[in-house]
Amino acid sequence: MIVRMNYERFEGPDGLEIRVPIDEGYRTCAECGGDCDPEPTALDGLGVRIAFVCPEHGVHSMVDPFEDKR
Repeated sequence: MIVRMNYERFEGPDGLEIRVPIDEGYRTCAECGGDCDPEPTALDGLGVRIAFVCPEHGVHSMVDPFEDKR
């Protein structure tokens, strides 16, 4: 059985396309319930992570978009 997910696509470092699921709770701010904006972040030695940032409350969570590829 193949499960298809809807992804949000945006350009990351060096023009790479980064995809993250659009219907996950990690996008919702725990403080205000608002939708957090994805911001790609490169971390030395760890690769790329996506930070989900609430405009009012700051970083809510971080996701490794390549976690399932390891």
